Amino acid sequence: MQTSSPMGKTVALARCAAYGLRYVFAHWCLGTTMPLIRGLVLTNRCNLRCRHCRLGDHGEKDLDFSEVRAAIDDYYEEGGRCLYLEGGEPFIWQDGPKGIEDIVRYARQRGYLTVVVYTNGTLPIQTSADTVFVSVDGLQSTHDSLRGKSFDRIMGNIRESTHPSIFINYTINQCNKDDVRGFCEYIHPMQNIRGTFFYFHTPYYGYDELFLPPEERERMLHTLLELRQKYRILNSRAGLHAVLRNDWKRPMGNCSVYEKGTIYNCCRYPNDPELCRQCGYLSYAEIDQTLQLKPSAICNALKYF
Repeated sequence: MQTSSPMGKTVALARCAAYGLRYVFAHWCLGTTMPLIRGLVLTNRCNLRCRHCRLGDHGEKDLDFSEVRAAIDDYYEEGGRCLYLEGGEPFIWQDGPKGIEDIVRYARQRGYLTVVVYTNGTLPIQTSADTVFVSVDGLQSTHDSLRGKSFDRIMGNIRESTHPSIFINYTINQCNKDDVRGFCEYIHPMQNIRGTFFYFHTPYYGYDELFLPPEERERMLHTLLELRQKYRILNSRAGLHAVLRNDWKRPMGNCSVYEKGTIYNCCRYPNDPELCRQCGYLSYAEIDQTLQLKPSAICNALKYF
């Protein structure tokens, strides 16, 4: 976590460790499912038009700051301590003079242990959030074909950022699967990138040209297991093997998304068994394996803080 002193960081890490121990105890000994993560959709507006995304169809209404505070308060009272700020593009969210930093500060004052921002990286990465995940989907030509011409701008913003906890989100699909190895090599010298988390394209809107067939997905999982021995890949060995077996728990009852007054369990497209079966949101596989007390998943989870 970002704190003002080594002592402050130690205290913050101790609070996270204590919370984690209580969570595991409640899960295994009491059989309770405590809230773990809530994604707060600040806006569906975005400055990119990615081939895989149709969030613009949800309407462009932003949350106002009073609704943001109420959602943060409610989730805290439920027991949640991990907040993900997402969109759209969360850095373009604004309510009068209020911007995303006002939300980060409010959540921290309220008592959240970690605040994470998911961004497309096209705007300066300047935030006091604990962790920032930047979406990049391949090397320059591939990424730009999927997300619009933005690769150079994103990499420039990453290089110029002084944030201590930046990760990449890379969603593997039919178009960028062959860039994975080269991408890992490309970012390896960039020391301010702490690692890359890999997902698979999920057919939220039906099967399309980006969907990766099962045999290709399996091949990529073996590739990731090989590459993580050399590169900073955040997916754990346990998590990747769980995806290979396709036996990780879905939907995740301890994770939710808040969007415009509605709370969705697990993701914004619930109650579709086929979609769950094809889910590529591999961070949930990591949560599942962490709760199964798999050492590699636990070690990787600690890197978030």
